[in-house]
Amino acid sequence: MRLHIWLRRIAAVFTLAAAAQAVAAERPHIVYITVDDLGWKDVGYHGGRAQTPALDRLARDGLKLEQFYVQPYSSQTRAAVATGRYPMRYGLQTLQIQHFSQYALPTDERTLARALREAGYRTVLLGKWHLGHAKREFWPTQRGYEVFYGHLGGEIDSFKRVNRAGEPDWYRGDKPAKEEGYVPALLGKEAAATVARHNPDTPLFLHLAFAAPQTPLQAPRELLDRYRDVKDPDARVYRAMLTSVDAAIGGLISALETKGLLERTLILFHSTTGGAVNTKYPAGEGDTRKTVASNGHYRDGRGNLHEGGLRAVAIAYWPGRIPAGVSMDLMHAVDLYPTLLKLAGARLEQAKPIDGVDQWPTLTEGKPSPRAEVLLNVEDFRGAIRIGDWKLIDYAVLPGRIELYNLKADPSEEDNQAEREPERVQSMLKRLNEYAWEMAPSKYLEELAKPRRVEAPMFWGDNPPRP
Repeated sequence: MRLHIWLRRIAAVFTLAAAAQAVAAERPHIVYITVDDLGWKDVGYHGGRAQTPALDRLARDGLKLEQFYVQPYSSQTRAAVATGRYPMRYGLQTLQIQHFSQYALPTDERTLARALREAGYRTVLLGKWHLGHAKREFWPTQRGYEVFYGHLGGEIDSFKRVNRAGEPDWYRGDKPAKEEGYVPALLGKEAAATVARHNPDTPLFLHLAFAAPQTPLQAPRELLDRYRDVKDPDARVYRAMLTSVDAAIGGLISALETKGLLERTLILFHSTTGGAVNTKYPAGEGDTRKTVASNGHYRDGRGNLHEGGLRAVAIAYWPGRIPAGVSMDLMHAVDLYPTLLKLAGARLEQAKPIDGVDQWPTLTEGKPSPRAEVLLNVEDFRGAIRIGDWKLIDYAVLPGRIELYNLKADPSEEDNQAEREPERVQSMLKRLNEYAWEMAPSKYLEELAKPRRVEAPMFWGDNPPRP
């Protein structure tokens, strides 16, 4: 009798283990790939001149997300994805974290990586972190990543692996690493190796985060030689950098195929900003950097609130689950948080408001996006919002300067309709103001209540950016 009971208990244990394995098998591996400062038109499938066969394959067989929005700067976008919350909620809405900055993504924000790790995923970050480096508690290994290999800051010398100040910035885990090689190639090699040694029974979240093709523009000779017919030296290096990133992505895809994991893997790719191009601001001052990226017919670029700075190259790919095609549904980087957590069976944050929405039915079933509007940014000198096909930009430091565009009819933002649509302007300004007041910390409400032309968002949050 006692033996019979023990046998039943053992059988139950094996049944539970089998059930757990079945649940794990249903959850996809997630490969999340980001690049910085990529011009919308620079990928092959948008007509670019750089060689990008891996991205073109993902675009051909996956879903091209043609209205996918990000933040003006890359660390803002990273924060939005990591939290599912607009960066304006915690003071990261202006500029980005610099090599000398002492602040970070607030440590009380629950990150995507932490939530997935809690749900049983192996979490790996390869490449650029850029959400805080001044204290160890800011580092990725303290924010949900089990494995980290790459650099903590923003810009990186692709050969010397030093930051903008010439300081070493290359780590394996929490320890400095001394290695030789070209950064995109090193990351591609590490990504392929990560997949090769991964236990398929454990769901994997792999974030492959390239700084390229962001400056400094650097590429090895063998890649530069592919573009010897390009006369402009900066354009030649830029395209070579993009090709190096694409080659790393191609190697990762091959590793997934070799391991037999491609059919079980969701691949998401997007740029964290628009391409870095010369931008002329309403006040007349402009960015004097030489233009090498191209955002096509979209106006301006990184750091700006026009479409060239906010509408990013993006692809979702999962053979057999995400139909190939083009999506013109409205999406924002904050949407990845709830979408991925729900897909992974992970717990959503309940203590703080989540700005993202679950886009999985839109990606897989072609259902309309649940997002009717998107807050593009709110700062003390400017703000922008899109509602339906209409987009409003308010330059608070320039009295009377408001821009209103119908993006469906005018995607290049050439026809400012603010004077012809005064009621729509007031309605959208009111909505922008509602967002600002919702997100402003209570200690700033007295300041916000002071009369101004537009009662809008003038706050820094509890974690103010440093100059």
